[in-house]
Amino acid sequence: MSGSAVRSEGRRGLLLVHQFPLASVTGVTAMLGELLRLLGLEHPDVPVAYASYDEHASPAALRAALEGRYAEAACVVAFNAHIEVAADKSAALFAGCRALGIPSWVYVHDYWPHHRPYLQALVVEHGALVLASTPFLRESLARDGFDAPVLPVGVRLPDRAPDVPIHHGSKLVASAGRLVPRKRFSDLVRAFAAARLADHARLYLRVLPSHVYRVEEDDALFAALEAEARRLGLGDSVTLDRRARETHDYAPYDVYVCASEYEGFSMTVIEAAYHACPPIMSDIAPHQVIARALFGDAAPDHLYPTGDHAALAALLSDEVRTGRRRDALVARLAEVRAEIAARWSLRQTARALAALAKLGPAGPEGIDRSVSAREPAACTSSISTSST
Repeated sequence: MSGSAVRSEGRRGLLLVHQFPLASVTGVTAMLGELLRLLGLEHPDVPVAYASYDEHASPAALRAALEGRYAEAACVVAFNAHIEVAADKSAALFAGCRALGIPSWVYVHDYWPHHRPYLQALVVEHGALVLASTPFLRESLARDGFDAPVLPVGVRLPDRAPDVPIHHGSKLVASAGRLVPRKRFSDLVRAFAAARLADHARLYLRVLPSHVYRVEEDDALFAALEAEARRLGLGDSVTLDRRARETHDYAPYDVYVCASEYEGFSMTVIEAAYHACPPIMSDIAPHQVIARALFGDAAPDHLYPTGDHAALAALLSDEVRTGRRRDALVARLAEVRAEIAARWSLRQTARALAALAKLGPAGPEGIDRSVSAREPAACTSSISTSST
């Protein structure tokens, strides 16, 4: 490896890094909070710390913190450090890791074509290694020439399986996510109106800050969503909730919808199914994988063509009026929960991160740091989640 040699002797612990403080309400920060809890509880032999870009005023301040507070870390894993937002801080972080000889990883949870030059710079200029959170992302990265073993991602599961809620009266259709266009909340508003459900159900949208746009841009997107609901005459049957709060309570919901046009990994639909709330999903690749794994031959009953609000309306109308997806889910709930725990528990992610911190400079399965950024690499390896 060019640059400073890795100095692993005497190093201990794991530093997790992301753009936002844990108090920010996003899917990744919620996941990180749970990972920190699980690592401390189940892997006390691996000291773990968390740092966010936003708590450091400049790239130089971030690097100074790395060289001071975190200089003896055995491993640094930066979540979604390959995106254009705060790219200067990502460069400072990985340059510092290289200078200190700390093995450092970009953990990819979303990947778009415009991310390639940012990730390539981290790999080529700063010696970063790459991890994919799902096989789908591993394949996407491979097409752009990055060898990325899978460190499996998961969802937060309760310590005790929750009871199946009993619902009476009007049904509640729900969705949640950051206020960004790709979440396609307007599709759900239009579908709810087209299904003529106002007399039978309510629509609840929990729209969180984008964390990538200015406040004024968030406000404009929210105002457009409100205007669409008014234009369609939905009145009090729609609630748009902008409170920035974390919740994993799916008990009030009769059906959960994710209309997104892109997800690297879709956590909320898995959490909903675990809590006996049937998900209806756009047919993006990760959703197809989830639907087949959880619902088998009934997967088409949970999927619709992305952006087709008429098709979504048909599924919503059928579920609100019949409840057959929920009935089928409840009948197989033990099996579905076992599948989710086996495939997508954050305990697996915590085990894999703890193992990564112990593996030293070679990393998982001896992957070389000099990743090709030109030709697609063979991506067949993954990080074991067995205890070490």
